[in-house]
Amino acid sequence: MITESITVQGLHVISLALTPTEKWGAAGGSFSISSATEWWLAVLAVVALIISVILLFWVFARYGRTLHSLNQNISELTATNIKLQQENNELTATNEKLRQEKFILDRARY
Repeated sequence: MITESITVQGLHVISLALTPTEKWGAAGGSFSISSATEWWLAVLAVVALIISVILLFWVFARYGRTLHSLNQNISELTATNIKLQQENNELTATNEKLRQEKFILDRARY
């Protein structure tokens, strides 16, 4: 958040510092690689771009695998939950039967 603010302010100051003619010249100027430093900078930028694209695809692939895994886990947990609910319903019915039988036995004693 702070970095974004500083970046925006820096770009704003740079845009105010240049005259319209200088901006036009910078936008229309050709990119000539005359010195070794500029050449290495261009190579570094291209390598950084390639690495960034590879990492982006890696993140997308990992996100897809994680999403698939989470959906599969949710499906399994849902099935387990349904099975446990059925078991709970069966145990509740058995418990109710036993209570009724106990009630009947208690009444028969008296």
